[in-house]
Amino acid sequence: MTTTLRIDDNLKRQCDIVFEDLGLNMTTAMTAFLKQVVRTRSIPFIIGAQTVAPVPRQFDGRQAWDIFERGRAERFANGEREWSMDEINAEIAEAHQVES
Repeated sequence: MTTTLRIDDNLKRQCDIVFEDLGLNMTTAMTAFLKQVVRTRSIPFIIGAQTVAPVPRQFDGRQAWDIFERGRAERFANGEREWSMDEINAEIAEAHQVES
């Protein structure tokens, strides 16, 4: 599927520089962002007026477990099977790559 976004030229150039430094392109970066939205069922950063630099969002163990359990319940509701340990570890590794 193709999606078109209207982005200010200067903003796009700045993002392209950051993504290149991270070994990504715009498509990969946007895909990672959208996967994180689905995974956490939220915007993966704080939106609002701030007077200080944003602090990276961190989860404590309880929040991480709650997110995992919600995803698990959603999979069962959709008739999907339980994840294997390899699948869970792959999901964790992917999340770490997105955060880096």
